[in-house]
Amino acid sequence: MRSVRAVCVTLSIGLIVAAPALAQGRGGAMHAGDSFKNAKVQAWCGNAEVSGKIVDESGKGIPEAKVTFVLTALNSGMFVTTKKDGEFSAKDIKPGEWRVQVEAANFVTSRQTLTVADKKNPPLQVRLRRDSSPELLTNADALFKEGKNAEARAEYMKVLEVHPSLNGINRAIAFTYGREGNHAKALEFLDLALAGNPNDTMLLQLAASSAMQVNDFPRAVGYLSKIDEATLDDPAPLADAAVNLINKRHSAEAIAVLDRVITRFPAAADPYFYRGFAKLQAAKNDEGKADLEKYISLAPPDAPQVAKAKELLASVK
Repeated sequence: MRSVRAVCVTLSIGLIVAAPALAQGRGGAMHAGDSFKNAKVQAWCGNAEVSGKIVDESGKGIPEAKVTFVLTALNSGMFVTTKKDGEFSAKDIKPGEWRVQVEAANFVTSRQTLTVADKKNPPLQVRLRRDSSPELLTNADALFKEGKNAEARAEYMKVLEVHPSLNGINRAIAFTYGREGNHAKALEFLDLALAGNPNDTMLLQLAASSAMQVNDFPRAVGYLSKIDEATLDDPAPLADAAVNLINKRHSAEAIAVLDRVITRFPAAADPYFYRGFAKLQAAKNDEGKADLEKYISLAPPDAPQVAKAKELLASVK
């Protein structure tokens, strides 16, 4: 297996150029046999060279590691691949500050900034750590199932340190805090998870619930407002959140949420019961009675809350 040498051209036709993981512009390593038709010199090309070796924790070379070079000033660059012994060579590059990223299967990705001098530079050696994330996740999930929240969280945090972009880990950590009743910390990690997946209905519902637990109702309503009811297949996500608001005696906010639910699911019985209850709670008796009567007309006669609805109707003057 030979190292791929960076060639300072890009092709306008006939070649799909591989973009480096950290680069925004065009760039890539060309293989032998690529056509040079309509080629042009890349802006990051020069007369400097960086060679080196990628090794594991024992010092053994890692083959097939991808070493990406991105010239900071241009945010563009190329990559090379290590040989069987882990060695690589990046030739014909411009002097300056480069971002170097090294990736290899089953290893933790390494990133560093490298100042490249004119012509030949001292050898670069990068030692990669084995990625134990799969084992850590298995252990963390087992601890979580056993109810060992702090221990599970410690394992999840180790994975997050290596893979900070994994939104599922932020959610898992939030769950451990939520189980412990630490909703302020749960919100921190739910917000991190939402940053990568802002339209996740479950995350928004969980965040709204935690916000209610810390009595931050404007924040809770903010999360709920981001749930697109048009994408829901059933009323439960919003209806359950409205029930939490009712239990906290925030009737107006609950009614606003239930208005959205009923508009989306006009034939669903339970939202009318909850909205009727919230309206009675808000002293809107006539509107509350109308919703409770609508609930009774839609719900099966043996539905659990039919008797409660009738009791409420009988108590309203």
